[in-house]
Amino acid sequence: MTEACHIEPRIYELIPHREPMLLIHRVTELGNNVSCTEIDITKDSSFFIQGKGVPSWIGVEYMGQTAALIAGYQLEQGTVAPHLGLLLGTRKYEAFVPYFQEGDQLQVRCTEIAVVGDSLANFQCDIFNLRDNSRCASAKLSVFRKPLQEDAQPNTLATGADA
Repeated sequence: MTEACHIEPRIYELIPHREPMLLIHRVTELGNNVSCTEIDITKDSSFFIQGKGVPSWIGVEYMGQTAALIAGYQLEQGTVAPHLGLLLGTRKYEAFVPYFQEGDQLQVRCTEIAVVGDSLANFQCDIFNLRDNSRCASAKLSVFRKPLQEDAQPNTLATGADA
C-alpha cells in the first residue's frame, strides 16, 4: 500500500472492517448523524482493474463503510447500544461514471436521514471526485441494526453498515 493510501488510525476504532476490505482512508467529518470520508484510488486499491480503475458499483461499499462510522461514533458517545449493522438494501444507486480512475480522490458523504425504532436506519450517501468536484454516485442505504447479545466478546463488536 502506498503512502497516499495510509489509513487513518481512528477508523480502526470506529468500525470493524480490516484490510483488504477496509476501503476508506480518512475521516474528514464525523458527528451524530453525518460522516464524510476520503478514498485515494491507486493501482493498489482493492478491486482495481488495470487500465480501467475501480468499478463504480464498489461505491456502495464505500458508502456503507462511511455510514458505519456514524454508528461507531454513536456507540462511542453512548447514544446507541452495541449492534451489528446489516445492509438491507440500496435504493436509487446512481453511478455517473463507470469506474473510479487511478489518481482520483473521492469524498464520500453520508447523512443518517431516518431512524425507525432501534432497528432500522436510513442514509443518504453521495460520492464526489475532488479532482473536479463532480458527483460520481448517489444512493439511499437501509441498514438493520441487530442488537448484540450481552455475552458477545468486545472484540467482536461491529457497528454500522457492514456489507
